Amino acid sequence: MSRVGKKIQETRIANGLTAKQFAKKLAVAESFINEVESGRRIANESFIKKVEKTFNINIDDDVFEEIDKPIENIKETENMQNKAVNKQWEDAFSHILKKIPVCDISMREIYGYKYLPVIDKKVEGYNSEKLLYVKVPDDSMRGFRIQKEDSVMVFQNPEIVNNSISIIEINEKRVIRQIKRLDANKVLLISHYNDIKTETKDVKEVNIIGRCVKLEIEL
Repeated sequence: MSRVGKKIQETRIANGLTAKQFAKKLAVAESFINEVESGRRIANESFIKKVEKTFNINIDDDVFEEIDKPIENIKETENMQNKAVNKQWEDAFSHILKKIPVCDISMREIYGYKYLPVIDKKVEGYNSEKLLYVKVPDDSMRGFRIQKEDSVMVFQNPEIVNNSISIIEINEKRVIRQIKRLDANKVLLISHYNDIKTETKDVKEVNIIGRCVKLEIEL
């Protein structure tokens, strides 16, 4: 069961609804609810938004709160007085500049921050609270011009987007892969080190952490 499927099931049970009653409220088939809850089908963003609106919850935030808060691992180059001044500047300009963390792929450590402009309350067109940068851990995607130590901007969202390059968790390991949907139950995972390598997986084996939306390379 995916995190989203589990949260949807918890929402249904908390409201005392059977799968049939829950499906009727959301104008979908009962079989669709059963497949989402079991992890056989990935809920798309429009369905997640419908659940959130109908039951006044926030599934995305609850899902990503499950990830441990990253620990800062930044080399100390400033004294405490300078850090206090920097914090004051950050607070003063928070409405026009957003502080985006740069993490490892497990999202357990923060290596630094990037400051990006806020336009219409969004950064690069996305909800800034769900954006972060991830340091590329290896060269398994270098055929896509994504190499070790580059930084990818990641939009945290559990939805499978066809042909996207995403951070996924499979067999308890996080990797960057291109994803292609084969059908409702199967996806193709593509990497490219020296040659293209593909793997076919059941969707319930793949946990989508987020979609890579921008690449910043190291020269």
